[in-house]
Formats: sequence, structure tokens, C-alpha cells
Amino acid sequence: MNKIHHIVFHDDIDGIVSAAIYLHDHVLDDMYILYPASSTSRGDEFKLMVQNINLKTDYDFLVILDYEYHEKCDLWIDHHWSRSMGDKPIINDKVIYDHNSPSAARLVSRFLKSDISVVPYSDKFLDMVDIIDTANYITVDQIFNDTHPLMILRAYIERSFHSDMMLCRIVEMMSKNHFYLERTLYQLRLSETIVTELQKNDVDKTKEAMVISGNLSIIRQGRPGKYPRYAEFYIQPEVKYAVRLSNIKKNKVYFQVSYNKWYEKENKINIGRLLSGISYLESGGGHFNVGGGIVMDRHRERLLDDLCINLNDGESSMTDEEMEKVGVDKENDPIESKAESMVKTGSAKDIAEARKKAVESTEGKDEDGKKE
Repeated sequence: MNKIHHIVFHDDIDGIVSAAIYLHDHVLDDMYILYPASSTSRGDEFKLMVQNINLKTDYDFLVILDYEYHEKCDLWIDHHWSRSMGDKPIINDKVIYDHNSPSAARLVSRFLKSDISVVPYSDKFLDMVDIIDTANYITVDQIFNDTHPLMILRAYIERSFHSDMMLCRIVEMMSKNHFYLERTLYQLRLSETIVTELQKNDVDKTKEAMVISGNLSIIRQGRPGKYPRYAEFYIQPEVKYAVRLSNIKKNKVYFQVSYNKWYEKENKINIGRLLSGISYLESGGGHFNVGGGIVMDRHRERLLDDLCINLNDGESSMTDEEMEKVGVDKENDPIESKAESMVKTGSAKDIAEARKKAVESTEGKDEDGKKE
């Protein structure tokens, strides 16, 4: 009996292409089942998803692409920074991990030995996947005007309500058509008008939902993907960071944080690492310039406060040690509580300076705040 490939993949362009490459190059005549995984399903929900996959025989082979690690997997390929995996690449028969790779699809193509002699996709094709997943567009206008087939597909995925059947069909058609994307789009009945509608209709709706706090744009939306990604930077180029908050089930909130790559000043904060160090999050992480996670609704405003303080001007030199401070219990940490108050009142220009002043103000005092 041949393998039964259980292929779990992230439900974005990178995850879809990663799954299509794996399906095209490595499954051949074997049985397979596809499992799209949403960003909102990380943590306990993902563990339950894997638990429900029927892995009972030696023929069952669990592959996880562009998503978080699970101990049951036979092969895991990802490029998101992981605290447990560390900073160095890991390449072996079970794990292919490199957070410096611009996409997981690039890792699938590069490190998995193909079962076929000729692969139909080129470096140019993978370059576009890299650009989309890292938002490494030449200008923000490209997001809302580029009609490359992968950009059309990206716009369609953003505008539609996700369904497992739809995402699996895209993976299968991309593989079956040997990555001839024009044919795939034709069969999916998708055209350039998808990109046009994204620009004309959805951007205006985004503008109405934006709230500006310093260098941050904050959007609260009823569901993930209600507004097109990066629309904040298209509407208001002077915004440095964008925060999205989306209600999901079980009193949880899915959030996304992204840096405006077209901003005049460089981002020096590793957003993924910052988020992975916040103790009260259900899950959090990502890349240097973009990240996300899940937070309980009761911690929503606390998260916004922390992001507003640590991502506004003056925090570009924040160290890893200072990042860890984001997740502390401010109510029981007088230094952190006082520092946050200083930033909010303007008596300190940023959180780093505020912490220094707060420490200096308490030096030489006993627990009751009196001089020794």
C-alpha cells in the first residue's frame, strides 16, 4: 500500500503554493487529503485539528506546510520564527525550518528532493510568492494594481469567505495544470476585475474603519479579512504600523500587526519576536515586519496599549530584553506601571526612557516609597 499524505497548509498564497508544489512533486499516485489551516486556528484549535486527523497506520504521513509545528508530524516545513526552534536553520528528514527564507514554498522547492525529473515552476514564479508573503512590493500601489496571476489569486482569497473546499480546489488545480496559472484562473472564472474591485470598493470602506494613534492605524473588524491588507498604507502613507483586531469564536480576538515597508524610516523592531514574548497571548509570532496571534477578549485593550507604547516613535532601538517587558503584569510591577504612565502623560518620550526614569525615581526608597 502507498502512503496516505495528510497535507496541512496555511490558507494564504504561500501555503497554497507550498501544498501545490508538494502535491505535484511528491504525491504522484499516492492517496492524499488536504487540510487548510487558518491563522485564527493556531494553538489549541490546531492541536485539536491534528488530533482529529485519522493517523492510525504506518502508511499515514502527516505533512505541515507554512504553519506551526506539531509533534505528530512526519514532515514540517516553515519559515516563521519559532522560539522553540531558535535562530539557526534546521534541515533534516523531519524538519525544514529557516526563518530567513522569504517563503515556505521556497523551502519546499529547495530542500525536498522531487520524485519527478523536471519541475514546471521557475525561480521567477517563486520570487512572486516571496514578494507576496513578505509584502516586498515595489510600492504600495502595486498591491492594488498589479494583475500578475498570483496577485489576482491573492486578491480573490482576500475578498472571499474562505471555505476548505475552495482552498483545496485551488491547490489541486494549480498542481494539475502544472502551475500554468492563466489556465487555473480561467477555470476558476477569475479575472483582473478582482484587483480592480479591491481598489475601488474595498479601500474606501477601510478608510472609514481606521483609527489613528500616533504612528499606528488601528482597525476593529467583525471578521478576519473584512478589509484588504495594507489598505491603511495606501490610504495614509505616513502611518508606520497597522494593527487589525478581528472577533473570532470563544471570546477570542485574532490580531495582525504589520510595518509599512514604504515608510520613510526603517523598522528596527522584530514584530514576530516581540509578539512571541507577550505572556498573556494565546498565541503570537510572525516575521520581522509582520506578525499576529490570538488574544482573549478581556486582554484586547491591554494589547492595544502595549502595542501603542512599544511601536510608536522612539522604540526603534528596543532590545530583546525590553521586548520581554511587554508581557509583564503591570498591576504588580510598579516600575512598568509608572513607566507606562509617563509615556501616556508625555513626561517621557518613549517606554525605554520612561523605564529608566521610573527606576531612578525608586532608587534609595523602601517598599512604601519612602527614602531610606
